[in-house]
Amino acid sequence: MPHFLNSVTLLSDPAEALREVFARLGFSVAPGGGVALENATLAPRGAVEAGAAREPLSLVMTARPNDETAHTPHPNGVRALAAVVRTLENPADHAETFSRAANQREMRATSAGLELKLANARLEILTSAAFDQIYGGAGDALVFATPDLAATRDFFERAQVAFEEKFGRLVVAVGATLMLAFEAQER
Repeated sequence: MPHFLNSVTLLSDPAEALREVFARLGFSVAPGGGVALENATLAPRGAVEAGAAREPLSLVMTARPNDETAHTPHPNGVRALAAVVRTLENPADHAETFSRAANQREMRATSAGLELKLANARLEILTSAAFDQIYGGAGDALVFATPDLAATRDFFERAQVAFEEKFGRLVVAVGATLMLAFEAQER
């Protein structure tokens, strides 16, 4: 059985700046700086806090799910993390590594990259060109699930959050290498 995506650590210096971005985007940020969703936890960390982590995004996948009752409602309507999107020049070269980490042998391979379905989210590995076309820019993306994309759009407009609509998603650039995307997803 595929693993569950339990947490995502986001490296940022200073981490407080990323926590402020999440709060401005309508996420309920816990006193420790994390964001609890139905299926995963986001943990912005500074380089010193993260210790040995060197990647901008570090994932924790396990055979057991998080406690779904631990999440907090978010004013932007987001319920869960739908996908983590990484950018690599030759995604197929890394298929075995991601397959092993996700405990998932089945994957969808296209000229844009790879998609692995985890037990509670998707893991996508795209080429830089595909990422730029789908999300705009370069880097990595977190894709969030919301039951009402129009309500999320309204929240962003009221909060004066700059976003683009791309392929049925609302996309917000956070710095030069991180995109946050919001997509409609039924429960």
